[in-house]
Amino acid sequence: MPIKTFEFNYDFYSAAATLKVDTEKFTPEKAKDTLTFFVWDYDKNADPVEEVMKKYAMSAIRLATMMSKNTSGVISEFENYEGYYPVDGSHGITLINVDGYEFEEEDLEVEIKETA
Repeated sequence: MPIKTFEFNYDFYSAAATLKVDTEKFTPEKAKDTLTFFVWDYDKNADPVEEVMKKYAMSAIRLATMMSKNTSGVISEFENYEGYYPVDGSHGITLINVDGYEFEEEDLEVEIKETA
């Protein structure tokens, strides 16, 4: 089956991303191109499409978190980043959904020390 859906969640769904991949368009060779472009650490014995989708998911979550972007905003941002294929479906990768990490002030711990 050429279509695979990857659903990623981070920290018990504190953040999440879903990507759909047409493996006839986005081939293992294209995945390897992206992995080697960034010189990422990854499992070289695993399926390169699966490995690179982890990287795409983390990048999408980072963009959604740091830039407060929704899914369509993140899709647009990927067009500006060298080394990545667009995630609009044109190259076989479609970002279906992304939810950035929500920082909560009450979860922030502080330790104050007196210094001389």
